[in-house]
Amino acid sequence: MRPRARIVASATLVVVAGACALWLTGGLRAAGTPATVRPGQEVDQRLFRTRLVGAHVTTFPKTRFTAARRLLVINAWVTNPTRETVGTMSGTDDDVFAHGVFLRWDTRDGPRPRLTDAQAIAGNTLFRSLQPRLPTYVAVQYELAAATVVPDHITVALAGYRHTDAGIVDPRGYWSYQARRYTTRLERDPVTHRSGRVAQIIPVLVADVTLPVRR
Repeated sequence: MRPRARIVASATLVVVAGACALWLTGGLRAAGTPATVRPGQEVDQRLFRTRLVGAHVTTFPKTRFTAARRLLVINAWVTNPTRETVGTMSGTDDDVFAHGVFLRWDTRDGPRPRLTDAQAIAGNTLFRSLQPRLPTYVAVQYELAAATVVPDHITVALAGYRHTDAGIVDPRGYWSYQARRYTTRLERDPVTHRSGRVAQIIPVLVADVTLPVRR
């Protein structure tokens, strides 16, 4: 596992800092004043070059194995400008595309949509990676609760990233959120049952994009 920015106030637990979960009116807290960007305009997140092009709501009917589901899908064209393959969705790492995409959500519209997947799409193929310098269509998927009402327009915030040189251990270095500040919380390791304070990054938000929602 690659190193991450972290602050640990107790030596009893070391946990990699994950995606921040601090919300403003149900959405991520703003860092400074993000630029207001039109749909389709490219945003430089440093780790990604992103064009958010639309959003839509879709329904998957009930099957023998799964319940019916409603999804909010954010549509984007994404370029990975680095020389390494980067993921679209995985675990708690912050250097995957979906974890730098945040919905600004009004809780009066019901429970917050839950991020479930982000799939890259090429023809009939679905995958979860962004190859170096290859523009790729990505669909970021959020599951909707029964009581959630999706408004006609939603605002999406994009996080900024920074690269840290890791020296001899990993000459490639690593990517993490560009930090506005840090917050710590007490966590318990489910394996060792040891507790300690773990830092989470509150990222700088570089852009807000307001998208119309198709039904």
